[in-house]
Amino acid sequence: MARHAPTSAIHLKVLLRMTSNPHFNLIGHQSRFVALARAAMDGRVPQTLLISGEPHLGKSTFARYFAQLLLCENPTQTDDATSLPCGTCHSCHQVAIGAHPDYSVLRPQVSSAENATDAAPTDLVSSIIGVKQAREFSLKAQSRPVNSERKVMVMNQADRMNVQAQNALLKTFEEPARGLTIILLCDNSNILLPTVRSRCWEIRLGLVDDSQIRNWLKTLDGNADDAAIDLALSAARGRPGIAWREWQRSQNGEARSPRLSQIDNWVDQFAQSMPVAALKFSADAQKLAMQWWEEDIALETDVDFNLKGADAKVARSAIAHFLDLLMAVYRVRWRQATSANAANWGAGLDAIRETRHYILRNANTSLALDVLFSRLLGESQVN
Repeated sequence: MARHAPTSAIHLKVLLRMTSNPHFNLIGHQSRFVALARAAMDGRVPQTLLISGEPHLGKSTFARYFAQLLLCENPTQTDDATSLPCGTCHSCHQVAIGAHPDYSVLRPQVSSAENATDAAPTDLVSSIIGVKQAREFSLKAQSRPVNSERKVMVMNQADRMNVQAQNALLKTFEEPARGLTIILLCDNSNILLPTVRSRCWEIRLGLVDDSQIRNWLKTLDGNADDAAIDLALSAARGRPGIAWREWQRSQNGEARSPRLSQIDNWVDQFAQSMPVAALKFSADAQKLAMQWWEEDIALETDVDFNLKGADAKVARSAIAHFLDLLMAVYRVRWRQATSANAANWGAGLDAIRETRHYILRNANTSLALDVLFSRLLGESQVN
């Protein structure tokens, strides 16, 4: 059985200090972190920690703060001697930006499949952590820390490990090298093999109460508009990451522009289009993304710029910017929707956000957009 960090008897002053610390925004899970911090303070640092829960609850943030605590040069002490990361030292800063030599994050590789030529695919090829990545992870785990006494290795989306990868890492999880802490992050720990779960100290993160998210957003801006916060909470459904993202976008404003109007007209066409039209929308989206990116670069630099031959990172950034505009249109439609079809607009918004995430992490761009527009056209048939 997996072990669970205790959450009782947490001193109120510790939670208040964490809530007021500008470097510590772990909304809704402070008590869990304090329990883990106390275990570390008592010399009971888990060798392999498993943090599970729905997407956007703060699992990555939780892992990063714990890594900062283990690697912090000047941990702060609360009134009851609980240690917290200072958030300001060189090590904390390096962990925050992902540059610490003794802190690393492994993410799944997104497969690239052949694009369909006669019909839009129905699903994006799953991202996985295969046995090759697992062996590389295991090999790296054997190396000694560079700058610190400890080393922290995080595996994001650990539930994407295939069976061979999990079996290849069993010994690493059970007997990590001295000074090494492994942190596995996953949405659903039940997908992992029992032999993996039994080697972990598991902490399950749950949905966060709306009142806590509301108070957090108000600390970011004392003059925050209540209506904007209400919309963010409605979209988040207990997930702080989504609440923050939606609230931030509302603060930036979404004034109507010719580009937004053009995309708005696109969305109107979805309901009248056959599923195979997803391929055309995908191709047109890529062309527009490149065209608008070139226009923006030329406007900012006052020189001609052509994306032909530009590196893949620039092209992905152009697509991501296009998807930001598409999300803006969908967000307006979602807010204006009736209760009968709001869920479909919300599902489309989630699909766009997910596709943007995968594209920026090296997914096959054409395939990802084919899948996206196939889903959006399907959703629009019932809106």
